[in-house]
Amino acid sequence: MKIYQVYFLLGLLLLFACKPDKEGKGAQIEKRHDFIAKDTLKIILKNKINVDTSYLEYVFKGYDLIDVQSIDSSIKVDLKYASTDNFLKLNVYDGLRKAYFPCEVAIRIYNAQYYLKQINPNYSLIIFDATRPLHVQQMMWDSLDMPPDIKYAYLSPPFSISLHNYGCAVDLSIIDLKTNKVLDMGTEFDHFGKLSQPVYEWQYLKTGELTQEAFENRKLLRKVMQLANFFPITSEWWHFNFCNKEFAAVKYKLIK
Repeated sequence: MKIYQVYFLLGLLLLFACKPDKEGKGAQIEKRHDFIAKDTLKIILKNKINVDTSYLEYVFKGYDLIDVQSIDSSIKVDLKYASTDNFLKLNVYDGLRKAYFPCEVAIRIYNAQYYLKQINPNYSLIIFDATRPLHVQQMMWDSLDMPPDIKYAYLSPPFSISLHNYGCAVDLSIIDLKTNKVLDMGTEFDHFGKLSQPVYEWQYLKTGELTQEAFENRKLLRKVMQLANFFPITSEWWHFNFCNKEFAAVKYKLIK
């Protein structure tokens, strides 16, 4: 590719892909400063994918993805599928340590961290899952032995494609940096049951199965993510979408 074409593409990326969205109206939080274009350019030029930890970084090298910690190193990352600490009890990420996203998605997570720090400087977002290649989605689907109704509720089948496969979804929680403990959210990440579903929160709050503390922690997570223009879902308190599948399919590459 010729050098002028490279700069043209970078210019388009800066103008259209890497502008953080403004927060929701009426938010009682200081306005997020615009992300400066020259700083974004610096991130794009300096952010080189490390190929020392996992074969997946070789896969990611072919896509326009950003390591979210290259924008904000204070964001914590603990990819559950890069270990056996997950519902599959399998390491399907081959030791991957970094959370990669398209630039615009990474900037929104950066903004969510900014909002969270305004509320409590001792808190940080902690990412459990980020971009997930489609072939890994297939591995997860094939490995999951459970009734179809539960299986479909918690994991997108490969043929329908997950927003994780575009890098347009994130699974995360909040960690208290003073205690180095993840806040109580009522269930663990990837808990397969109604208690993990936001749609049933009021019901379980009334019965006492969901504590007031866990309920408030979930509300805080949703608050900062929605201020950064992510969308929660009804079945998993930890999952947030950047957009819908139709938009993702038009604008972003499917990571295979």
